Amino acid sequence: MNDRIQFSGHTMGAPGRDIYEVIQLFKGIGYDGIEVRVAADGQIDSEKITNEEAGRISAAAKAEGMEFSCLTSYYQNFVSPEERPKVIQNLKRVIEIASILHCPLVRVYGGVEPFSQPGVWFNDVWSRTVSGIRETAEYAARFGVRICIETHIGSLTMSVRDGVRLIEDVNMANVGMLFDYAWVELAGVETGAEAVRKAARYIFHVHVKDWTLESRLPLKKKSCLMGKGTVRWEETLAELKKIGYTGYVSDEYEKYWYPAELPEPEVGMKHNLEYVKRFIL
Repeated sequence: MNDRIQFSGHTMGAPGRDIYEVIQLFKGIGYDGIEVRVAADGQIDSEKITNEEAGRISAAAKAEGMEFSCLTSYYQNFVSPEERPKVIQNLKRVIEIASILHCPLVRVYGGVEPFSQPGVWFNDVWSRTVSGIRETAEYAARFGVRICIETHIGSLTMSVRDGVRLIEDVNMANVGMLFDYAWVELAGVETGAEAVRKAARYIFHVHVKDWTLESRLPLKKKSCLMGKGTVRWEETLAELKKIGYTGYVSDEYEKYWYPAELPEPEVGMKHNLEYVKRFIL
């Protein structure tokens, strides 16, 4: 674990560039580390990569003095009898890759939305998610890897309130929160400093991004540079500093999803890094 705040860039900010190019790019921007989008079209495809290739990636990062902060997986359905075994198996493979990369964290969604599974009661969605994450975390503990459950739309854990409840129900020391405040604010249960205080003891990792929110229902928002949107970042970052957060703050620069709305990472991610540092260091 770190004893100071460090900064990483998320590879979704550099679509079309491979992991070796991103290592060079993020080093040049000034990041300490790299968060990797692990998907079929991400910089690492966990279903295809070999241990040997993971080793080469690890060596390339080490040669540049760069760390891996988190592997961002997208497996989340612990409920469906057909999907659950594959989800857990694939997450275990992500954990193995994290170990080779000396990456301390794997992002896991807080399951699926409660009413996305026809004919399954909320309590069953919740309990199957808890048991699935616990099984994943037990495997991760064998490798010294920690699981961070993200506060994210489309899951059971968009708010801090629900994220904390799920973490406490899983009840394992290597399971905590990926605090993605933009989604927490949109959930509307907690805002700003209050959200940080309620999440504080569980935060393993932090995502930053900004958007201009035009409406909640229907959801209409436009991705933008940090400090240019409507998310209450000054207050939130200041509170993270106040509680003594140490760990990575990762720029989830959403150029993969919104290529036309954001400048190239050399410009946009550089701006975001400088903005965040002003309020949290």
